[in-house]
Amino acid sequence: MPTLIRTWHLANGLKVEILDDTVSYYGDYSTVKLIIRCKVGVKRECLGPFEAHPHYKTITEALGAEAEYVREITKPGVPGKNLAGVKAFLVDKFEENALGYFEREDFPQKFILKKFNEISEKLSGKERPADADR
Repeated sequence: MPTLIRTWHLANGLKVEILDDTVSYYGDYSTVKLIIRCKVGVKRECLGPFEAHPHYKTITEALGAEAEYVREITKPGVPGKNLAGVKAFLVDKFEENALGYFEREDFPQKFILKKFNEISEKLSGKERPADADR
């Protein structure tokens, strides 16, 4: 069961969390696994330009009231004595390099539009079938 280790409450209303789902696998070695999670509310006014889309209703139903951003950061083969330091380093690097994107005022809208387009592509069959031509 992942354990919440850090939360940021951002000015744009988002809450970004980091959960620790590290697993020991051999002796004193572990695979560090941190899960970045952020729920973004789906505001219908963001999707206004897409109302004429043929799958608009299906896509908005699939999106629901909120879409979730999830990303995993993994680092295998970490000795037990280094676990705390590696986790702290990964959290610091996330905060330094990626948190700024979540803080942007337009992040929620851009994320929802991205999710809308992903669902649209799946419904339209535009995704390349895995090795279908081989």
